[in-house]
Amino acid sequence: MGLLKLNRCCGMSSSLVTNVFCRQHDVLTSGVLNGPDLPPIEFSQKEDFGSLAQCNMIGSCNADPSGRMCISIATCRVPINTTDWDRLLRFGLVQLDKICDNDYSLVYFHHGYDKLNKPSWKWLVTCYRSFDRKFKKNIKAFYIVHPSTKLKMVFRFMKPLVSIRASSKIVYCQRLSDLAQHVMLDRLDIPSEVKVHDKNLRARSVDNMTNTTGLANCGGKFDQGLSDIHAFSQPGYMRVFGGTLLDTDEVPQVISDCIDLLSLDKNITEEGLFRRCGNATELKAIKECYNTGQSIDLDNYCPHTIAAALKTYLRELSIPLLTFEAYPTISSWNEFTAETQLLLSKKLLESIPPVHYCCVRALMLFLNKVVSSSSQNLMTSQNLSIVIGPNLTWSRHTITTLADINNINSFTQYLIDNPVLFERETNNHVSGGAPTASVTS
Repeated sequence: MGLLKLNRCCGMSSSLVTNVFCRQHDVLTSGVLNGPDLPPIEFSQKEDFGSLAQCNMIGSCNADPSGRMCISIATCRVPINTTDWDRLLRFGLVQLDKICDNDYSLVYFHHGYDKLNKPSWKWLVTCYRSFDRKFKKNIKAFYIVHPSTKLKMVFRFMKPLVSIRASSKIVYCQRLSDLAQHVMLDRLDIPSEVKVHDKNLRARSVDNMTNTTGLANCGGKFDQGLSDIHAFSQPGYMRVFGGTLLDTDEVPQVISDCIDLLSLDKNITEEGLFRRCGNATELKAIKECYNTGQSIDLDNYCPHTIAAALKTYLRELSIPLLTFEAYPTISSWNEFTAETQLLLSKKLLESIPPVHYCCVRALMLFLNKVVSSSSQNLMTSQNLSIVIGPNLTWSRHTITTLADINNINSFTQYLIDNPVLFERETNNHVSGGAPTASVTS
């Protein structure tokens, strides 16, 4: 019996109906939860997923403000009448396997879920059990957008399988505006169907608000939004984070301050530097100080928070450090031969504005020093490229795919491993001389 019928027939409250329904469902599913273990799905990076990959139901980008990679899953893009759910699961595991060695966030768009693409309960259990510790330990947030009541119940039913720590990472977002508090929507591949659904929900919400309380009562919320926007135009607000690089040949203070502090022996040897998350409250305080021109002593903050501030500054630039124009070349980096890569890297570094070049040079020479201490901080050039690369460039018009990110990371590692590219004799930004040294491929 459905919840609505049970409510009408018995005259019980919604919460009581829900509890009764949940107890009944626990009995029905006890055979799955307490019965023989369902084996996890095994997967291989070599498997050809063909049509599944073309559906774009799984995407990745650098939309997380904390610098983590962000994986998005869209139910509305799951092929209709899917029968091979195990293949679908293997495809998802392969995508996650490429980034799960570092912190990441997961965004799930639930809109579009119906009987034509509905998996079985046993498959959901198998799905969870296939996510071993390798996948679970580094997921920092699981955002569920437009959740239904049934979906919330499913998660409640799976509590016997899910740890308290894992459950605490789940964040329900009723609207895209709720999701915007956690990720940058403009860098996220949001299906048009989801956007239309969200617009309809907002329209209904406004209609209900108008009918019950009147538009006059809504004024405070709109005024608050306008006051937030107005704050950026105040005389003392310089918009350092989220701004643009000034037309100069000097490295911005944020970058130089962070590099100077992180270069200290006590910081550069910190394990997981740039990989581990900083303190969110401290990061907010650092941003506020720079944006309002207040003096700040970064030595009072932990190195992970300082590293997070540097990544955040790079990621929030209105024009990426490696510029929009360089994106097509960088996002195809692995397709070029070693000789072509050398020529393209020099040409690219010569083409970006002077201030961008100065910042790239300072950053890469510093990261090369971080690598020299990798025996202590465990951060190789490959590890650094994974957490730094997506913050250096992105497309102005298209969503960055996982394949694009792999290319961006490879290019970043190339720059880190080859400081010779930034020597005076090798770049026209400084002397215009011809290259005289070789690089590592």
